[in-house]
Amino acid sequence: MVDTSVLLPFILSSLVIILSPGADTFLLLRFAIRGGPRAGFSAMFGILVGLSLVSLLLISGMGLLISQVPLALGIVNVGGIAVLVMLAGISVRAGIGLLRAPSTVEQVTTVSTKDKPFRLSLVTNVTNPKVLIFYLAFFPQFLGEAQSAILQLTLLSVAFLMVTVVWLVPLVYAASAARSFFLKPRVAIAMEFTVAAVFLALAIVLALTL
Repeated sequence: MVDTSVLLPFILSSLVIILSPGADTFLLLRFAIRGGPRAGFSAMFGILVGLSLVSLLLISGMGLLISQVPLALGIVNVGGIAVLVMLAGISVRAGIGLLRAPSTVEQVTTVSTKDKPFRLSLVTNVTNPKVLIFYLAFFPQFLGEAQSAILQLTLLSVAFLMVTVVWLVPLVYAASAARSFFLKPRVAIAMEFTVAAVFLALAIVLALTL
């Protein structure tokens, strides 16, 4: 029913994509540094649910339909830009707040209650049109000799999620372990404005593709 012979080349190829930092990776790092493992894993689950939803679009054929309708793809693009600008604004606001706060590590260790790791990571992933386009362009190349395209795409989607987990789990722990450094007031301020610049740059790049 499925062709497992393509799994190894698929996983190796997926690593190149997964290890390339994107908006969701920067968001996860920010939450893991600001809120520790709990916030980091919450962000990770948001990413995984987002990828699962994109997988469902791919498997059901809805993703292909969206990609072929300029208006639908345009709406997704605009949504993705809006989310990235919003994330940049959150980081800028946090950076300004840290500039105004007394310079003590204790006052910059708690993630703002307005920041929802799971929700923001999920929305960032789902509204990123590049994720959908990547799935549509990449996954069909590994259908192999499978008798059922649906089952094969499901297998590939599960494999991609597993590889993502293998990468993100140690990333969360590594970022959490480095909290003492990144939560020094000056470093924390620099991090927030750097993350804001990254999100804004990604939004500009996405806007140029419209």
